[in-house]
Amino acid sequence: EAYYLRPEQAVGVYCNVYDLAWGPEDKEGKKKKVNSGLPGMGFGIYHSGIEVDGREVSFGYSDDGGTGVFEVPPLCAGGVMPRITFKERVHMGDIFRSRYEIDHLLNRLAEKYTGDSYDLVRRNCNHFSNELCVCLVGKKIPSYINRPANVGKGVLNFISVPANAIGRLMDGIKKGPRKDSNGAALSRESSAEDETAMAAAAEG
Repeated sequence: EAYYLRPEQAVGVYCNVYDLAWGPEDKEGKKKKVNSGLPGMGFGIYHSGIEVDGREVSFGYSDDGGTGVFEVPPLCAGGVMPRITFKERVHMGDIFRSRYEIDHLLNRLAEKYTGDSYDLVRRNCNHFSNELCVCLVGKKIPSYINRPANVGKGVLNFISVPANAIGRLMDGIKKGPRKDSNGAALSRESSAEDETAMAAAAEG
């Protein structure tokens, strides 16, 4: 029953940001960050996920015909995507939604963001994080996170980063339709509130 009840205390929503590491290892065995020197020029390539209700949710490439939405413990995306390193955790706001309402929204987005629809420029993890964040708190993620994709494909081609460097999912990542506390699949009909927020995120 608690699964359907709204909490008495606010639930924090965070955007967790990771640097992309790619290329030869340094003398200490660490991958060099693609972003080295780029933030100072106004650019940087990042992975992001939205932390809510004790989990971090993100989106990546998958060719198994299912969703590309997956979840990991907060701040642990590097455990399944070894070419990223944690950068910062940004508090985006607080909500009073029940776990059912959160799962209901995630289920809807999981259907929309299929794994094979991942595109480094037009539909990446940061686009997903932005839409989820708008749906939850009505606020966009920090603009710097997805600036290269917003500027255009030319910048990404210049940097020459493989799409699967930040998009491909690793085996064993939890993903798929959400279920309620009784194991039943959640409804595919989204609430009017979620639909409005998703439309606003798409327009932004």
